[in-house]
Amino acid sequence: MPPAYTTAQKASIQTLVGMTGMDRTTAAKLLKQNGWNDNAAANAFFGGGANTASSPHKAAATKLFDSYRDDPKEYPDEIHIDGTMQMLQEMDIDLEGVGPLIFSEAVGAPVFGKLERTPFVDGLCAAGVSDLSGIRKLVEERTSRLAEPSFKSEFKNIYKHSFVLARPEGQKAVPLDVAIVFWRLLFNEPSLQWSTTQSPFLEWWIEFLENRWKRSVNKDMWDQTLAFAHKTLEDESLGWWSEDSAWPGVIDEFVEYVQTEQRGGSDMDTA
Repeated sequence: MPPAYTTAQKASIQTLVGMTGMDRTTAAKLLKQNGWNDNAAANAFFGGGANTASSPHKAAATKLFDSYRDDPKEYPDEIHIDGTMQMLQEMDIDLEGVGPLIFSEAVGAPVFGKLERTPFVDGLCAAGVSDLSGIRKLVEERTSRLAEPSFKSEFKNIYKHSFVLARPEGQKAVPLDVAIVFWRLLFNEPSLQWSTTQSPFLEWWIEFLENRWKRSVNKDMWDQTLAFAHKTLEDESLGWWSEDSAWPGVIDEFVEYVQTEQRGGSDMDTA
C-alpha cells in the first residue's frame, strides 16, 4: 500500500508537482529529503541539490517539452503530431527510419506522434539527456546497437513499444498492412536482420501473411514473432520446432508453409 501522508504533506506534494511537473512519488521523496519544506525541495530540484543529481536534466527537459506544445492552453501536458514532427525534423532524425521508434520508446510516447509531459521528462532524465543534441546522440547510439546481442533486452523494449505506436488509438490489434511496415523497419538493417543467406525469413513471413493470414495482429502474435525470429536465427533449419510447442497457431502455420512451399517439403540441411 502507498504510504500514508498527513493533509499538510499531501498539500506539499501537490504544490511541488505543480511547480516542477515531476510525478507524485518523486515529489514525496524530494520533500522527505528536505524536511517537507516546499521551497527547499523546489530549490533543490531547480538548483541540482546533492540528492537530486538528475534535477538539472528535469528542468531543461521540462523547458524543452514546453517549447514544442501545439496548444499550451488546451493541452498543457501534451505535444501532438505537429510538435512531435517538428522536434524530430530539427534533430534531423529520418522520419521513415527506425529512429522515431527509438525516440518514442525512450520518452514513453502513448501513441505515435503524441508525447506526454511526465514520461517525456522522466525518460530523458533516465537517459541523462535534456536537449535536442543529446536526444539525437541517444537515438544514433541506440540505432548503432540494435543488432548487437548485448543490446537484446533494449531492442525487445523498443520492439514491444512499437506495437503501442502501431496500434490505432482505442484498438487492441494492429492492422496487418501497418504491422508489415513496422516489421520491415524492425527486422532489417540497421536493426535485427531477420534473414540468412539461405532463408529470407522476413520476406517469407510477409508473403505468408499477405496471402494466407490477412488478419490483424494482436499483442501476443506481435511479441511471439520476435521470439520466433530469434529462434530461427539461432537455427534456421527449424529443427527445434514441434507441433506440441506453445507457439501461436499462425506461427505453426508459417512453419508448415516454409517447410512445404519454400523448402520443397523437407527440412533444410544446414550441415
